[in-house]
Amino acid sequence: MRVMTLYNPIAGAGRAAKAGRAVCDALRRAGHEARLAETSLGPRKQWLDPQISGVDLIVVVGGDGAMRLASGAARRSQTPLYHYPVGTENLCAREFGTDRSLARLLAAIERFEVKRFDLGTANDRDFLLMASVGYDAEVVADLAARRGSRITHLTYLAPMLRQFVRFKPPRLSVAVDGKAIVDDREGCLVVGNSRQYARRFDPACRASMTDGLLDVVFFPTRSRRELLRWAIACRLRRHVASDRLIYRLGRAVEVRCRPPQRYQLDGDPPESPAGDETRAGVEADVGEPVVDLRISLCPSVLPVLIP
Repeated sequence: MRVMTLYNPIAGAGRAAKAGRAVCDALRRAGHEARLAETSLGPRKQWLDPQISGVDLIVVVGGDGAMRLASGAARRSQTPLYHYPVGTENLCAREFGTDRSLARLLAAIERFEVKRFDLGTANDRDFLLMASVGYDAEVVADLAARRGSRITHLTYLAPMLRQFVRFKPPRLSVAVDGKAIVDDREGCLVVGNSRQYARRFDPACRASMTDGLLDVVFFPTRSRRELLRWAIACRLRRHVASDRLIYRLGRAVEVRCRPPQRYQLDGDPPESPAGDETRAGVEADVGEPVVDLRISLCPSVLPVLIP
């Protein structure tokens, strides 16, 4: 089988590069035609799409940012992805059931069971897991503005504290499939394609990547105290029992922000319109604030190799 191992050379202070070489060596020993490829600068249609021509499988060695980076090319070529996780959260690996076992990867290739998952878009940018506006998007932007090549869970602590102190809830209007569900209210919004979220907070805890629907979760929030209460409720899985929570399902979501707000996709800021990111998970900028955000779902378009 022809397999391309895609890795980010600066991720994890070289950890992904070492893991990528180990994956490639294991594939070759098992008799597969394997080659190693680095993530690169510039639009992905120019540097990634040509490389996967004729490839049977893409093994993504990295975190959720690397998976999002590869998802568009996988959708266009219908080449299955496999997540070999070496990121911070590795939510895609949690969703798809993969881990860092080379034996499990080789067994999955032998079975070659491919499942098709939904893929989201937000203002024409792909996401696998979630899009959001509010506190977490500001934390992501804060981290992106200061981060180096390696992050840990502790790296998030300072941005979380800074943004909590500065927190001022945006006023949002939200429509799902053309029907208004929020009209100019203060709060935070998470649109989930997957139930997975950092540190098991899982705001869209009922979401599925195979149901053809987005889970739209609006948290009415007027203060830091309310924000903290919602966070605790999410961690305890009690937020869905609140009659204040707005939870809807749909295929198309329209968001209007006042004032303009940043948004995040799968734990990263959105890349520039031309797709000119630096490396997977290290974006070129922190995302420009937007007034309007259009989110939609493409059902069953992403092929993933299941272990």
